[in-house]
Amino acid sequence: MPRRLFGLLALVVMLPPACGGGDPPEGPPGPPVPAAESRTYAMGWGVNAPEPTEESIISTAQAMAEVAEYAIIQQPVPWARLFAGEELEDLVAETKGLADFLGALGLEIVFLLDPLDGLDRTSEPPELTEAGRSILEPEIRAIHEAYALAMARQIRPIYFGLASEINTLAAHGDPVLYAELVDLINTLSPRIRTIIPSVSVFVSFQVDDAWNLFPFPPPHIDHFALVDDFDIDALGLSSYPVFVWDSPAEIPDDYFSRFRDVTDLPLILVEGGWSSEDVGGLQGNEAEQSAFFSRFEELLDGVDSPLWVMLIFADFDVTAFGLPPEREATLALFASMGIVDSRLEPKPSYAVWEGILSRPLAP
Repeated sequence: MPRRLFGLLALVVMLPPACGGGDPPEGPPGPPVPAAESRTYAMGWGVNAPEPTEESIISTAQAMAEVAEYAIIQQPVPWARLFAGEELEDLVAETKGLADFLGALGLEIVFLLDPLDGLDRTSEPPELTEAGRSILEPEIRAIHEAYALAMARQIRPIYFGLASEINTLAAHGDPVLYAELVDLINTLSPRIRTIIPSVSVFVSFQVDDAWNLFPFPPPHIDHFALVDDFDIDALGLSSYPVFVWDSPAEIPDDYFSRFRDVTDLPLILVEGGWSSEDVGGLQGNEAEQSAFFSRFEELLDGVDSPLWVMLIFADFDVTAFGLPPEREATLALFASMGIVDSRLEPKPSYAVWEGILSRPLAP
């Protein structure tokens, strides 16, 4: 997944078609309209903007609050700024400011501190590796832990994530790094619970990879067996099925419930998407994107998920983020996964999301 961008959403008011004039004919009342079935999952988005400007961030958060109950803040430790001499406390305060703003808009917070590269889950963040450093170093690990605990004390989120798509690292990356992160996560989990007794600590698994659907060379490991490696309260799911299926209708009924065979942990969706356009050989269209949201609604209903948050709220301008060409090309695959386009015009999928959100949330 790309590094967490910031986004802006145009608000849409969906009005019913106007009725014809005149008084309705008299007669017996029709059958009562059935009440909408409740949903188990709260819903939300990341603050992701078409361009990385303060104006877009503010506008996004305000608009997002109209169609969200939660906001997810997902980020790595800001290594480059720390190495440049900025104070950890000041950097934490910046994120707390964003969290406070989102909270003032009525949004609950999901915070995920990502120890891996957002565009390559087998590697550490570029700001760390380009400095010739690694979380395998005790000093770097200590900074990561201090940052996580400071975020817990300052933000106190409902959900606290400690790794994204960690199974991809286990399957295709350095086993030494995976073992270190397992130890890091299991060290931090009880400490975060001490700070926030009501918190749900989680890591996320890449679902499509867990099903061995990506064209990685053998051997293919049993991803589902990795769940017990972690001291967590919920299992996050990340899924971009547009990379492996031609249509959302092809997604198997047990795509999420397969995890029920290995854990009783709550299953929460914390990342995913379907492109509304053909990009870089990736095929997608608006009708499929709308069908994707309806299909995920069915799958999450099937596992009684308590949370559904997505990252890419609006399409974004890839060139605005100043990435190297190879990273820009990877990021472009995700650039059309928003429910509004880069001009903030709603796509058909916006109405689908809004319809799901209109279902009452079960107590």
